[in-house]
Amino acid sequence: MITLTEADYRDRVHGGWLGKLIGASVGGASDGQKRTHETPGLPETLSRTRAALNEGTDLQVVWLRALQTFGPGVTTEDLTGAWLRHVVHTHGEYPYARANFRRDTPPPISGAFDNPFRDALGGLARAELWGMLAPGDPEQAAWFARRDAMLDHAIAGLEAAIWLAGMASAAFVEADTSGLIEVGLSLIPEEGRLARAVRDVLRWHGEHADWSRTREMLLRSYSSEDVRDSVVAAGLIALALLHGRGDFAASIVTAANSGWSSGCTCAATGALLGLTLGANEMPEDWRSAAREEVVAGWGVVGLPRRWPAAMLADQTCEVGRLVIRSECSGRVQLVEEPPEEVSQLPSLEASALRRQLAIGSYVASYRRGPLRIQIDYDGRPTIGYGAPRRLAVALSNTVNRSLEVRARLSAPAGFVVTTTSDSITLAESTTVSFLLTCSAPREHAQTAVINPCTLFLSVDDGSEVTIPITLVGEALWYAAGPYGDFEEAHAPEQPGILSGDMPLEAEGWERLSVPEPMTNILTDLEGEQGTYYLGTDISAPRTQRARLRLGCNDGTKVWLNGQEVFFQHEHHPVSPLSADEFEVELRDGWNRLVVKMAQCSPRRFLSLAIKDSQGQMLIEAVNTMPRTSWTAPSPEVAAE
Repeated sequence: MITLTEADYRDRVHGGWLGKLIGASVGGASDGQKRTHETPGLPETLSRTRAALNEGTDLQVVWLRALQTFGPGVTTEDLTGAWLRHVVHTHGEYPYARANFRRDTPPPISGAFDNPFRDALGGLARAELWGMLAPGDPEQAAWFARRDAMLDHAIAGLEAAIWLAGMASAAFVEADTSGLIEVGLSLIPEEGRLARAVRDVLRWHGEHADWSRTREMLLRSYSSEDVRDSVVAAGLIALALLHGRGDFAASIVTAANSGWSSGCTCAATGALLGLTLGANEMPEDWRSAAREEVVAGWGVVGLPRRWPAAMLADQTCEVGRLVIRSECSGRVQLVEEPPEEVSQLPSLEASALRRQLAIGSYVASYRRGPLRIQIDYDGRPTIGYGAPRRLAVALSNTVNRSLEVRARLSAPAGFVVTTTSDSITLAESTTVSFLLTCSAPREHAQTAVINPCTLFLSVDDGSEVTIPITLVGEALWYAAGPYGDFEEAHAPEQPGILSGDMPLEAEGWERLSVPEPMTNILTDLEGEQGTYYLGTDISAPRTQRARLRLGCNDGTKVWLNGQEVFFQHEHHPVSPLSADEFEVELRDGWNRLVVKMAQCSPRRFLSLAIKDSQGQMLIEAVNTMPRTSWTAPSPEVAAE
């Protein structure tokens, strides 16, 4: 049993918030820069300036409000609702996750599907909160962090949040920085890229005892184009903790000198050391130089803008006491007087958590009455014409009697549904799996952006359980090529094709059904290197200004309704950061979009996202169904 006094708990939480603010202030100057820096190791660097906080702190404020509203039993649905009400960030992973919420794509799929920033550090940037709410219970903190981060992240982005939340929880008991890192590692799969990177940092630092050399080796082995990559961030946090050896100033300065995502890594390092020390033991010169106030960014709406650190600490502890009583009962307790014996963290198994992570990012879990249900989307939650989608359903009996269950699936008109079993016998504490297959024949069905299906499960006691299953319509694209020199005009550049007066289903054009156009349109496109043309017909609900976010690793030229709207011939790294954004005007009804691209390297990458004027994904602009008219610009199209 971990025993903490009320006073110590409050002091540690206050220290965590102060450490985050100080770290964010110090790291802000070098944030986003990949080179090393020489940050003065003096508190005067703070200059009493407000911390350069990021969206991670914004989300922590939103989550605190959600916990105050819904209590410690907050669900993913509660967090999703709070996000939709209060979070309007338009960069990185945030608009992609919001688009998935609006398409009724549930977590964890919302974090993985068509999200090029699924491995980014947004979940890591807000994970300390869950350690503060579950002090001395790293596994419970990790479960909370998983529930949070899977809204908008997957794989490494998810593991990074779990790793940091576990360390933040352990910091209430464990003061040794190496021990904290090991606690975090015990919660995530050891074969994952993030765990390997942190283990390598531990080894390299032990061998060289030189932070700059260890940093160089980390980046040589694990760096990516995105400075917000969660694996690099975790490695730099571990490096700062190891090099600083518990010294507050040395640790934060090391994180700042390392650059990259230093706004996040310094904030996380400061929060961990603040939790270890407590506010009363933090260096007074650093604390007195800091401005103890969180100011929410522009991406948060409907909540107060200013939050004094002391008030955040009070609210965190208020919710934390409820969490400790309900979720950490029997493992953590708060008392008024100091205990006679110092608490020690028990060894962690975390087997259930690791098993859940091993299931993957495309399995949604539900608990309904006596049943626990898992829906495995087999790699993606999409459907296209003529390609059956197979879903695996696992039903588990959670009561101490046998159950008889009948299953059926409803789907939109024209869809064809089959099931391998409609009558299931579930013995006590057993699990039975069966398959559902859904297809959309082109001659009978029209796929929309959202294709709502419902799984009905009738139990022998007369109750009926319903599980919503959303299949996202795959985008229809057409490809032609390869052709010769990119600078020359080729056959597809005829006026009728570019303007939309002629169908794209012409000789020489290959139809593509694209599951994740915002991640990569070219996943299934094969062929030699050369110049290719990609075309699609997009139906917009009204005339409006929009922004196209186009990513390509080679040259591109873009036409919209026959007008050239973009041109560049540069070679970019293959990453989400290689995207260009430019303004266009979509007309009411059909819009012909044609992209000419040079493919000079074996790696093929083309992504396209359509944003509204506010920077959110314009999911109402639809290219999931064939164009039915070549003269009338405004066909009746269901956007949702």
